Amino acid sequence: MNEKPRRFTASWVRAVAPVLPIALFGAVWIALHATAGRGGTHTLFQVLALTECTIALLLRGRKPVGTLAGILVVYALVDLDTIMILAVLLAVATVADRRERRTAAVATLMTASVVVVMPFLHGDRVSVPTGTLPHLAAVILAVALGAWVRAHRHPVIPAPAGPGGATATA
Repeated sequence: MNEKPRRFTASWVRAVAPVLPIALFGAVWIALHATAGRGGTHTLFQVLALTECTIALLLRGRKPVGTLAGILVVYALVDLDTIMILAVLLAVATVADRRERRTAAVATLMTASVVVVMPFLHGDRVSVPTGTLPHLAAVILAVALGAWVRAHRHPVIPAPAGPGGATATA
């Protein structure tokens, strides 16, 4: 029988679906806040940062820790908390889902440290109740969600294959 191949496989949807809203939100935010003149250079760097995060998030299934590291570096270097925090949260949730507890704990501590220090690096006004605490709570909730997904992985949706083609256990 001549069956048409499926356009969107389940693994493709799981990889791309969470990234699309983040990229779309970032693109809309950049378009609404774009300026001409010297600010155009700033817009270029915003687009480059969003592009790096989008590509890294699309590849997060293969190297979740590397994805998180790359996104944290960009998050710390650029002052784009509005569009970068969502990518940071998805990356740290992926590490909590795909890696063992010790790696997830270290990733959580590194992410929390970068999120707390970033406003100080850029000389921003820091407000603990309206800035730092909500960001830290979001990081903790993202890690908790990743750990919950890891613990409750549906048996029909297998874990990614490990070395030698054997499926990894959750």
